[in-house]
Amino acid sequence: MNSRLNFATQVLFERGGVRVIFDHVRNLLVATIVVAAGLDTAKRSGADAALHIFVNPVLLSYVVVFLGIVLIAVNFFDGLHKLRRFRWHVLLQFAMGLAYLVMSVRMVQIVVFFRTHGC
Repeated sequence: MNSRLNFATQVLFERGGVRVIFDHVRNLLVATIVVAAGLDTAKRSGADAALHIFVNPVLLSYVVVFLGIVLIAVNFFDGLHKLRRFRWHVLLQFAMGLAYLVMSVRMVQIVVFFRTHGC
């Protein structure tokens, strides 16, 4: 048990695991805010008449949403790639990847809800 605790301490603190986790959360939050901004603009499309001259704001907002989703997907696959480098058991990697996906989707839902509904 002590060797597992030492290994976890080494991975998290000495190899920069905590920094990587916070970097992924930061990147996920930024991409989620991009998605929420695009959805908010699509919802309030008639508010800014100046944009109608150059491009349809609804179309532009969905392009922003698409780019945010691409950023979320890239961040997710980067996280899976970094998990795969540990060479742990396949079931443990699958469980960690599934947990990462569930937490990522839930974080996206929470940020989009707060951004679009205004508290």
